[in-house]
Amino acid sequence: MKKYLFTIAAAVAVLSSCGKDFLTEEPNLAQSDVLTLSTFDGLDKATAGAYAPMASTNWYGANLILSFEMGTGNARRWIEFDTHDSGRYIEDYAINFTPNGTSPIWGQAYYVILAANQVIAHLDDAGIDASQQEKSNLKAECLFLRALAHFDLVRVFAHPYNYTADASHLGVPYVTVPDANAKPARDDVATVYSNIITDLLEAEAIIDPSYVRSGVKDKKATVTLEAIQALLARAYLYCNKNAEAITYATKVIESGKFQMWDAEDLADAYTVDVPTGGEVIFEIYNNTSSSYGTGLENVWGMTYYEQYSDCGVSNDLLELYEDGDARADLISTDKEGNGLFTMKYAGKGLGAVDANNVIVLRLSEMYLIRAEALVKTGGNAVADLQVIADHRNATAQPANIEGVFLERRKELCWEGHYWFDLARTGHDMDREDVSGTAIKHLAAGDYRWARPIPQREFTVNPNLIQNPEYNKN
Repeated sequence: MKKYLFTIAAAVAVLSSCGKDFLTEEPNLAQSDVLTLSTFDGLDKATAGAYAPMASTNWYGANLILSFEMGTGNARRWIEFDTHDSGRYIEDYAINFTPNGTSPIWGQAYYVILAANQVIAHLDDAGIDASQQEKSNLKAECLFLRALAHFDLVRVFAHPYNYTADASHLGVPYVTVPDANAKPARDDVATVYSNIITDLLEAEAIIDPSYVRSGVKDKKATVTLEAIQALLARAYLYCNKNAEAITYATKVIESGKFQMWDAEDLADAYTVDVPTGGEVIFEIYNNTSSSYGTGLENVWGMTYYEQYSDCGVSNDLLELYEDGDARADLISTDKEGNGLFTMKYAGKGLGAVDANNVIVLRLSEMYLIRAEALVKTGGNAVADLQVIADHRNATAQPANIEGVFLERRKELCWEGHYWFDLARTGHDMDREDVSGTAIKHLAAGDYRWARPIPQREFTVNPNLIQNPEYNKN
């Protein structure tokens, strides 16, 4: 892991090359680490820089969405049409991974974790000229980023929380100190989730409720109180703390700061450059000038039918929607009427090589989190499921666990949820509309629900342990 634990100066350099639309003022890249971390302005810019890697194609810019959709019944490779087969995401579709060919998120996530830890470690240094609230706001941002990075890591590289009765199975190293030479062992999954929740609860407690990062183009792409609470709701759901999931989903819903998209607005909601109002709680901002966002291997280039479009939609998914459901209009054929493709990443019209923001947390998920947690605790989820249906011109699903699960699939498809929903709820993966070498069935509990840790990490950290099944390959 050492090779990925970069210095804070590198994180600031990333900000300069990748986040010119994120800040209105660029940082001084000639600073040393010491100078960067010795002023509040430097810490503030370093915090801003920690956001940028999440837009990488290794993370939210493509892989975390596409790799995990392609392994489910939501996806199909339309290889019979030459224009939709550039040879990408083949292994993801086949669910065929080795330690030398696995999800690339590991390095980017620990990059962000180190950057966040560096800022946290220096906020209380002597000479940092800022109020306690200003420092607390930065710390809250960094705690959120650290928690989100670890949350994504444990989802990808570990089995779900309930894989063992006490969640004592292998998780990921939860890193809280900025030591690039450390060689941490893997924490168990229970510890990882406990630390995620601890970080988020502290962030919630210390952030100014009205805080929004200044100097940014897209305020929905930065940490706010509601983003913290929304991630808490999701984390609690993932580790089966349903009462807490209800509490935090309700906090976001009742904040009054977000509104459900109406059916007629849905088609355009995903292609807005800078959203105001609507459902978006937290997203990853992307644009054509960002070195993380350019190129056709981002989520736009891999799903839009006029580009590579290796990542297509299955008939299995389309057939779930009843006539009139506005979500079906987010699935389209190409201009020749071939294949099926999601229109959630149809570009923003910013240039010839386009890019889309990637929504991480939105209001409809909060209703679905609360509905699932209510069902699991004997509550009544009818009203929450009706909210979703009313805003999509659809019939509400039954207020039971399978009804909620189906609604999550229809509502959150191609946003990177379904694979993890299958895993955490103990569902098999079944798909009928397949092409090429894709398997049609993956049983719950199969070792392939957890990806192997990249092999290169073991050369720099001998304390890591590979997911055991992959040692046999």
